[in-house]
Amino acid sequence: MAVCEIGPMFLKAANCEDEVKDKHFIANLLTDSIREIGPQNVVHIITDNGANCKAARLLVEAKFPHIFWTPCVVHTFNLALKNICSPLAHPKYNDVMEVCGWIPKRFKEIKQALQQMVISERWDMYMEDDVEKAGTVKEKLSNELFWLDINYILDFIAPIYEMLRITDTDTPFLHLVYEWWDSMIEKVNIVIFRKEQRQLHDASRFFDVVHGILVDRWTKSSTSLHCLTHSLNPSKQWLQEVPVRVPPHQDFEITKERKICLERYFPNDMEIRQVNVEYANFSMFLGDFGGSDSMNDR
Repeated sequence: MAVCEIGPMFLKAANCEDEVKDKHFIANLLTDSIREIGPQNVVHIITDNGANCKAARLLVEAKFPHIFWTPCVVHTFNLALKNICSPLAHPKYNDVMEVCGWIPKRFKEIKQALQQMVISERWDMYMEDDVEKAGTVKEKLSNELFWLDINYILDFIAPIYEMLRITDTDTPFLHLVYEWWDSMIEKVNIVIFRKEQRQLHDASRFFDVVHGILVDRWTKSSTSLHCLTHSLNPSKQWLQEVPVRVPPHQDFEITKERKICLERYFPNDMEIRQVNVEYANFSMFLGDFGGSDSMNDR
């Protein structure tokens, strides 16, 4: 599949039957497609987060330095959500993560039916198989604190699910990914701290675990291309959401990664110098970017 300004298009199907899908096989498939399309027409390639795909990235980028690899954002969020909802993945925090052992949306939808089930006359018949387990189920379903936990889990997972939903599309959104990650983490932060009745500057052991998982996934999946496209996104409304946020040109990490990206696109010293001047004008509203029309169009 390829995506361009007019939308997605199907290129070809590859028969991978009986093939060892190692880094060389995947790199050869990608290289053949790039050459078929024309390297000058390819900005970046997207695969899942598998180790073989990440290794293939290095082989492809060695042949085409101007082409960047990024992992599938949807797959990245799936992995993050799986980590958050798996207490076995965090033996140090079993007590903290127990509340997230599963996603109970379906439980909330059928809450009334479940409660009616455990108070019905037939429930005594069901209890005969395992009285202890049946008693535990009845106690849980009749306990309002249990349902408050259900609502809490759904509330703090909602921003992650929303990100997963909006990124599962063929529409180009590379320039929005960095901002979306930041906004999503802040929304999760607010939900957890509200539940724990803490101020945002306080410490939360539970949020530290969730935040660590999300940041770890973002660190593994982010590239300098994300930083460049984020820097070139003229919209700044998202800066108002959190007071500590700064524009991309004032962020050290983004600036460093943006320079790495631009140097791959423009290896010539004269070209990169001119590009840096243009970006400075863009960031500071100087030159042609300082005109009223240009500023209003942001």
